Amino acid sequence: MSRLKLFVIPVTAALFCHALFSPLRAETRFSPATSSTATSVAERRIEAAIQTELKKLKLRDQTLEKKEMELKTLQAEVDKKLSELKKVRAEVTRLLERKTEQEAVKVKTLSKIYEKMEPANAASVIPNLDLELAVEILQNMKVKAAGRILDNLDAKTAARLSSSFPALARD
Repeated sequence: MSRLKLFVIPVTAALFCHALFSPLRAETRFSPATSSTATSVAERRIEAAIQTELKKLKLRDQTLEKKEMELKTLQAEVDKKLSELKKVRAEVTRLLERKTEQEAVKVKTLSKIYEKMEPANAASVIPNLDLELAVEILQNMKVKAAGRILDNLDAKTAARLSSSFPALARD
């Protein structure tokens, strides 16, 4: 084999490997460093293989760019939805706080109503209420009025209501 052929084949193979594994974008045409005309069948096969791989790399690069654009679009949509969700969450929190305040006002009003009732009449209604509501009503009353109502309740109901007070539950 001539010295030129011994040199051209390793150089061509090195260029092929470089084109395959190079992180840079693949060019569409490969031109060997030596003469532009391939002189042997092996060189033509290598050049054809290089061209095929370059086309595959270019197609892969285009696919990756397309996927990257899709991801950027999706990221923008996710950011927009997240912003909208934050606004909705803030609104729900505000509405929940408003509802809680309104319920507190209603409980205070109920407490005043029960406080002005005859203790025996209030004691007949309180056991039929939700435990939490009954406790809140008694808690918002003057101590003396709540004591009179508890005094008119049966012992079991009075004990259940008394043990449900938040101050007692914490201790």
